[in-house]
Amino acid sequence: MLRLLAVCGLLTIALSMIESEFDFGGDDESVYESLLREQGFSDEDIETFLQEDRETRERTDMEEEEEEYFSWDEAKGYDECEEFKWSRRKHLERKQDWEKQDWKEDDWTDKKKDWVGDNVVDDDLKKDDKEGEKVIEEKKSDDKHVYHGKKKKKGNCKSKPKPLDDICAEYECPPIERLNTSGCGFEARKVLSANWVVTPIDVSDMRRGYKEAFWRLFKYINGANEQDVRIDMTVPVINRWFLDDEYQVTGAEMAFYISSDFQVDPPTPTDEKVRVERWGDAITYDRAFGGHRDDPEYYKRQFTMLWKGLAKENITPYSKMSITAGYTRPGWGRQRKEVMLVDNDSM
Repeated sequence: MLRLLAVCGLLTIALSMIESEFDFGGDDESVYESLLREQGFSDEDIETFLQEDRETRERTDMEEEEEEYFSWDEAKGYDECEEFKWSRRKHLERKQDWEKQDWKEDDWTDKKKDWVGDNVVDDDLKKDDKEGEKVIEEKKSDDKHVYHGKKKKKGNCKSKPKPLDDICAEYECPPIERLNTSGCGFEARKVLSANWVVTPIDVSDMRRGYKEAFWRLFKYINGANEQDVRIDMTVPVINRWFLDDEYQVTGAEMAFYISSDFQVDPPTPTDEKVRVERWGDAITYDRAFGGHRDDPEYYKRQFTMLWKGLAKENITPYSKMSITAGYTRPGWGRQRKEVMLVDNDSM
């Protein structure tokens, strides 16, 4: 438990320094255009990027309008641990009991105060309430869903992560093998050996360092290489956080998987801070979440549940590195983010 608290606590400190609003302007194209100009891209390149962005957003809107229902387990890619669902279930049970009571007006205020004080909704649901669709509890039936205690047609809560298979049908993902596991709260994968383009994140100034790392890699796949070729964007964007024996963050790096067209002979970067690395096979343990929350406390919560899920299976991951991954365009559409830990034998 001490190791768990140390890793999560110090990772929270590191993540708290990252610019959480680095979302390319959300749906404001002018912000994205300004960012591109700041990075020195030509007018022709900027128009190409903006047009690709428009097409991506239009496609995303259409996909979400036509999106079929999928369960939480389908969205995450694994079965959730029952104890992780406790707060949602308990909240609904107490709310239903409270609503059944024939309260007298005199004790209304005190009872309401007691009920509110004893019930805390999950942080991710609080966030989605701002979007107008806070889900209190998902009811397992064929065509019904519960929103604020009212029955509506079953749909997909905004907090559900976008299914990985849907993402990898649109963008190229690293080759993986899903491993059979009876555990809950995480998915085990074997990430196969491949070439990645990597750059350091300056942990002395996270806000600046994180942005600069991303733009170095973005420029690499858009021609900042000796072959002057453009490489398709892949997912996820990987961030690896390195810890010492005292669980202090000693360094970090960001990485893009190099698309299959260039895997055999990756272009050489022109930026000395960018390098191509061959990563060997590795077993990872992953926990997915959706929504637009990217604050440190939420990441800490996800890492905590990942550690607890692994502990239930007597799995002790490598403790000197933690990974965060983003699969979707920040600030737009359904999201998929993951926290990852690596198996000891893979290091």
